[in-house]
Amino acid sequence: MLYPRKFPISLIMVLTLGAVLTQAHAQENKPLLDSNQFSIGVGISDNEIGSPDEDDTGFQFFAAYYLNQINLMEGVNSSVEFGFMDFGFDNDDTGIWASYVVDGTISGRLGWLAQAGLDIGDDSGLLFGAGLQFMLNDKSDLRFEYVMRDEVDSLQINFLYHL
Repeated sequence: MLYPRKFPISLIMVLTLGAVLTQAHAQENKPLLDSNQFSIGVGISDNEIGSPDEDDTGFQFFAAYYLNQINLMEGVNSSVEFGFMDFGFDNDDTGIWASYVVDGTISGRLGWLAQAGLDIGDDSGLLFGAGLQFMLNDKSDLRFEYVMRDEVDSLQINFLYHL
């Protein structure tokens, strides 16, 4: 049986021990995620179902994390992206998605990107995309992408800000 007077003392001891162990672990190891590797993005898209007559404008916002540890080949960067998209159709099509993205430089500030991932929502299934990106400055990119899903294909313009 846990006595009411002993509960606050036990809680304080557990919290203190946790704080001490967390601090010791943080001093010995690097953090799991580096805050300098995050980016956030927002964009608009022209979405099409089947034929050009069935299209609408939507939006998306997403977060990216760069995987500096994974280098497929020299000059190719890797990242993962997680986002939310509203396709803009009358029947309120939305979805969340996650993708693995690779990108590289073509020349100067112009680059390429490709992605593969999974969409979970009204158009659940695999997604594939490719596009061009233009580095506006050290902190931001403008991306032009074409993304194919099971039912909806999207031509997107996205702005990405590196935190």
